Amino acid sequence: MKIRHWMTPDPITVSTDTLLLDAQKLMSEKKIRRLPVVDKKGRLVGMITSRHILAATPSGATTLSVHEMYGLLGKLTVGEVMQKKVETVGPEDLVQEVVLRGHAEGIGAYPVIEDGKLIGIATESEIFNALVELIGPREGTSIIELANVELAKEVGATGRIASVIEKRGVPVEAIFTAPHRASAGNHVYIRARTSNKSGLQADLDAAGFKVVLN
Repeated sequence: MKIRHWMTPDPITVSTDTLLLDAQKLMSEKKIRRLPVVDKKGRLVGMITSRHILAATPSGATTLSVHEMYGLLGKLTVGEVMQKKVETVGPEDLVQEVVLRGHAEGIGAYPVIEDGKLIGIATESEIFNALVELIGPREGTSIIELANVELAKEVGATGRIASVIEKRGVPVEAIFTAPHRASAGNHVYIRARTSNKSGLQADLDAAGFKVVLN
């Protein structure tokens, strides 16, 4: 699954000379939290978010009057407030790799760049939808979760997991893995074509895997 198929193409953008208040109004109208900033050739030069706008707004402790505050904000441009160094991805990048990268870097959205130009944006919403499509249950299937699977130490561990399940004549539709945050090993999620997973959980437990009951 590639980012190209899950990103928002042709995202709404602003330029560096867009007034900050105009960018704020645009985000409010479109119900979005961030705007890529591009130059006249469509190349990404930064990112402006609602957090950047909030940080640029005078706090309640300021001695400025309301008129003075709006006068100050009315002169600020996106280019003065935006984040200039922005992490990006390419349209051929795999969704699962972007998910892990976003988790590691604490990033909720990646502009998608192709041939030097912005062609889309992949936000946590698109990534979440892709992840649900990848590992989520479907009609007639079940998700089984295993914890602390030492994939780096056991060659063929995923094959052994699939074999345990298929011995019951149950097809395995997908296996997805993710590293534990605070311990060794991996979480392993299996989507199997059965609506009754208790027997499979018992078989996997008997085979030495740590089954997460849910």
